[in-house]
Amino acid sequence: MSAVIPKGGTGKSTMLRALASVALHRGYSVTLIDGDRRQNMSRWFQMLGDAGNRPDSLQLVSAMTPQEIVEAAVRHNSERSVVLIDTEGTTNDNLMAGLYAADIVVVPIYFALDDVTAAIQVTDHYIPLAVESRGRPLPTVFVLTKQTIIDGRARALTELRAIIQANGTPVAEHMLHNRVAYRDLQTGQTLYTPTEPDAKAIAESEGVFDDVLKTFIEATRHVA
Repeated sequence: MSAVIPKGGTGKSTMLRALASVALHRGYSVTLIDGDRRQNMSRWFQMLGDAGNRPDSLQLVSAMTPQEIVEAAVRHNSERSVVLIDTEGTTNDNLMAGLYAADIVVVPIYFALDDVTAAIQVTDHYIPLAVESRGRPLPTVFVLTKQTIIDGRARALTELRAIIQANGTPVAEHMLHNRVAYRDLQTGQTLYTPTEPDAKAIAESEGVFDDVLKTFIEATRHVA
């Protein structure tokens, strides 16, 4: 699973931390491939260890070249395992490597014109290039992130919603709202480790995880 968008600030790393939390809680072995020069996943991995919250089933690979990203994805992809590839929020070879190595691409979208435009750029330009290069389909799903009550009701965002829907890429039924629980992930927590976990954050993250899995399974069946 690769999280790709050539723009920062969309909640990409936060979404990956949430999905990793869900996968670990469900008993999957999880490998984080950090292909971002900012090394956000690497810092989270370290903080989890420092706080005593890092499961033995969580691994990290810092991959700073396209070859390292692809090789790590192949090496750690197995049954009952989830590989999460974090790419840089810009257009570069690491982004393309993340697409090439992925079984499914998750594109986070925040309701802002620049972010929606960047997401459409991924599906309309970079995904087709990756499909042509690897010679097999690449299922993709949009996930709305950093959502607020206003985002769901604002008429001013109607045009952005129309652009997303017109693109034809599946949109996850569940979304990630702007919650303190997601910001707390940056301090050495998973969604499940706080003394009082945020049940709403857990429910929506589990929903997104299931939506991504469903999209992948349906795409696999369609190819078969």
